[in-house]
Amino acid sequence: MRDFLEHIAASIRRAVRPWVVNLRGRGVVGTAPAGDATFEIDRVAERRLEAILRESGRSLLYYSEDRGLVSIGTGKPEAVLIIDPIDGTRNARSGFEGCMVSVAAVVDSPRAPDELTLGDVTHGCLAEIVGRRVFFAQRGCGAEWRDGGRVHRSRLSGEADLDRIAWSLGIVGRPAAPLFDIMGELVDRTSMTGGFFTCNAISFSLTRLVTGQLDAALDIANRIYRDRPGMRETFVAAGRGTVMGLCPYDIAAALLVAREAGCVVTDAYGESLDSTPAFGESDQSLRSLIAAANPALHALLLAYVNERLRAGR
Repeated sequence: MRDFLEHIAASIRRAVRPWVVNLRGRGVVGTAPAGDATFEIDRVAERRLEAILRESGRSLLYYSEDRGLVSIGTGKPEAVLIIDPIDGTRNARSGFEGCMVSVAAVVDSPRAPDELTLGDVTHGCLAEIVGRRVFFAQRGCGAEWRDGGRVHRSRLSGEADLDRIAWSLGIVGRPAAPLFDIMGELVDRTSMTGGFFTCNAISFSLTRLVTGQLDAALDIANRIYRDRPGMRETFVAAGRGTVMGLCPYDIAAALLVAREAGCVVTDAYGESLDSTPAFGESDQSLRSLIAAANPALHALLLAYVNERLRAGR
């Protein structure tokens, strides 16, 4: 399964990398089921994905951002794949590094496909499109990443001073005003003595925890949305007609890689993401996230978010 997932990721990377580095595929050509814009480069990646899977000769089910659930081959599927061919399309269309191929697999689950959750994911593979790093994890077996021919284990930070952390915040399609009302103080505290980033791709952010480049990654918009139902119109406006947040396909592979590397990853309430349905695009399937390189930092960040929300800010 590892070889197969890495083959899928490498094949998609080869297909789309020339488009990324040459700033092609920038046009909007449609809307994904979850409401996100579909760019021309997304179509290139989706076409290559389906071709790879059909050429494999395997019986599979796969779920992707633009296609939904698709059956390949005949007979009982040997795996269910959850794939985001390009996580960070806006980075990709602008030629920036922060875009990745995300491939997760569920193997030998007793559950029916429509009952699968993120806790059922057994394998995860993430491949940089511009760079060379490939990340892989198998449930219960740890995580590793390769840069060319070199194999690396995780380099998790031990930083637990909120004034000194390097961290990212998910903001794409989220209303900026309430986000920065909650997180703006932390932005100010860290922008000089730590580092604040908006990476625009959750898989890129989570893998930077594994490499030691970031201490934490947050996406708290869905908690704000759930806690403040009167803000629905604000969220719909920011999402250009839909509520945006973390979809299961965004985090299926990255969640496993980060946790197997030793990171602490929960939703913004501090609850496990394992029960999240593996498929879905409705408002109810969206999630929030707090990820940290160590337990002490995760506890501080969760307390910070709780306090700011309780204060009505």
